[in-house]
Amino acid sequence: MSMCDDTLLCNYPKCRAKLCGFAWVTACSHAFCDQHGSGEFSRSPAICPACSSALSGKLDIVRTELSPSEEYKAMVLAGLRPETVLDISARALAFWTYQVCQCVAYDIHSM
Repeated sequence: MSMCDDTLLCNYPKCRAKLCGFAWVTACSHAFCDQHGSGEFSRSPAICPACSSALSGKLDIVRTELSPSEEYKAMVLAGLRPETVLDISARALAFWTYQVCQCVAYDIHSM
């Protein structure tokens, strides 16, 4: 089993560090370690270092905790309609699928 199967890796070119603690996630579905995200996304305008997409929207870049507390998980979706929760879940699964595909492509190209 490769590291890509169960762990997010930094999408910053040449970094590929295992993400833990906090990560920066973009609207273009890329994830970055805290070090590279803090450096890259402090500039304006923000540009995704993985795909060069412009990130100008309020929620185009989010710093997120990768292991949220049980209290947070219990409340974050509370009150939302079931179809909204399912939509959020589908988007989260699509994000992970994309990350795994990117990891496989990176592994193939680095051979």
